[in-house]
Amino acid sequence: MVTKDRRIVSLAGAFGILAFALDFAAPSYAQDAAVEDIVPEEPVVEVDLVPDTAHLMGLNKITARTHPMRVQLDTPLRFGTLGIVVRACEKARPEDPPKTIAFLEVREYPVNEEILDEPEPIFSGWMLASSPGLNALEHPVYDVWLTDCTISSAPVPAPSE
Repeated sequence: MVTKDRRIVSLAGAFGILAFALDFAAPSYAQDAAVEDIVPEEPVVEVDLVPDTAHLMGLNKITARTHPMRVQLDTPLRFGTLGIVVRACEKARPEDPPKTIAFLEVREYPVNEEILDEPEPIFSGWMLASSPGLNALEHPVYDVWLTDCTISSAPVPAPSE
């Protein structure tokens, strides 16, 4: 009889362990009710913000002075006799290797003459912030290069109807 009792005890112990394991692995009904009460969150939509401000550095070779400049896209900027318009500015996402590029149009305006027509661009192309010498503006008096592209913190005006 002792052997029979040991089997009963050992079977009861095995069922107890099995019951404990199943209870531990499966969530209880109270937990299921709590999960159902949770409202699902709205999906997160990533919006790629496009930089709209270019940071340029200008060098006047005569005076040996540098001039930091910030210019909005498609806004003309004067630097000495040069007129600079940034048409596009792109910056890599933070998780990608750093790469900042901008498309610039640079025109030279005469100093003491009336401007009847828009002068032809002396530079029109992409500039890379990481390699300023790759596509550089070649001018006897001025050097201009890209340093960064950022998103302006200015509020966007509401469209008028």
